[in-house]
Amino acid sequence: MIKNEKQYRISKKLLNEINENIDNLKKDTTQHPLKIKLMLASALNMQKEIEQDLLLYETLKTDKIAILRERLVADLPSLLTEYKIKSGLTQKEFAAQLGIKEQQLQRYEADNFRSVTFKNLLRFLDAVGLEITIKETRMTRTNKNNSRKKQSR
Repeated sequence: MIKNEKQYRISKKLLNEINENIDNLKKDTTQHPLKIKLMLASALNMQKEIEQDLLLYETLKTDKIAILRERLVADLPSLLTEYKIKSGLTQKEFAAQLGIKEQQLQRYEADNFRSVTFKNLLRFLDAVGLEITIKETRMTRTNKNNSRKKQSR
């Protein structure tokens, strides 16, 4: 996920380089066709990933009203980064809003907030006014088996 303007600019530049690489691979007749096919597939995958990241960042920057989409509990930390982008806050402003130092925010963003305790995650979400809604789902056979496996560990 692109988290700031610097990463956005770097990603745009990288996408241009990948597009040039794809064009060159399509014209290449000096290498084995299978090698070209594999390199092209890899470049196309990278292109698609970067385009999706750019689109998400651009959408978050321009669409200030949209509701942040629902997600799994494991993906909750990305809400904070999306909120920062949507709000147009700098790291310094966002850190102040969360009640933490800017360096700590940088560390959290570097690992996509994975090191944040659940308690702090809830505190941060509350500080920025984001709500979590629990959605009832049916327990399936798979869910029951997974919970048994986790309990036995």
